Amino acid sequence: MRRIPLNEKGVTLIELLISSVILIVVIAAFNQLVQSFYQNYLTQEEIAEMQQQGRVVGDLLSREVQMAGYDPKGLLFLPDRPNENRRTKEMSKVVCERSAHPAEQVLEATPIIFHFLADLNGNTVINDSISSQKDIDEDVRYEWVGASGVDSCGTRKSPFTLYRDSGGGGGAQEVGIQIDQFRLVYFDEEDRPFPERALTHDERGRIRKILMTLRARSDRRDPRFPLDDGHRTRQVAIEVRLRNM
Repeated sequence: MRRIPLNEKGVTLIELLISSVILIVVIAAFNQLVQSFYQNYLTQEEIAEMQQQGRVVGDLLSREVQMAGYDPKGLLFLPDRPNENRRTKEMSKVVCERSAHPAEQVLEATPIIFHFLADLNGNTVINDSISSQKDIDEDVRYEWVGASGVDSCGTRKSPFTLYRDSGGGGGAQEVGIQIDQFRLVYFDEEDRPFPERALTHDERGRIRKILMTLRARSDRRDPRFPLDDGHRTRQVAIEVRLRNM
């Protein structure tokens, strides 16, 4: 039988180095591909989360705000002045004073605060009884806290957060986080905007429409978006007519 000669020299150092370089390049390319897929997944997740955040906050505000001034029996609100005989909840906070206040359709209206009453169950009072749960969600105050992390009364809170206070003992609750811009613009019966400041009693009684603009941002910074401090953003604008004013 014919013998087959064997090459016992093995792999040279050059061949080993070339193989290693090829393997490293392939691994690096694969790792870059995986990272690209992962970043794309995070991006899509952030976009969905921002859209959901803006939609949920916008829907909640528009649904509640349009009920401002609801008074089915016409006994809670007087046409030209606050009703001294009807009071808000004992825990109602109006201009930083937490106590009962004369009933008024809109108690506060600023570019970042909207506080209103609505007699949802038609019992002509805004009851503060927690046990009966009679008048829940009839005294509602929204306030946005910006970058300072301090609300209008000087209380420390989470920055870029929208709070909702229904006048109960629980205080203000977070309803929207990572809201880096928030603005309320009020319009009168002739569709003219009011000045962007805290409105007076007479001006509050003439509010017929509110334009709400908010911008939700991503929690994670991305260097590709330097203009927004490295955050992705999505803006939502909602127009609401107050059908009871």
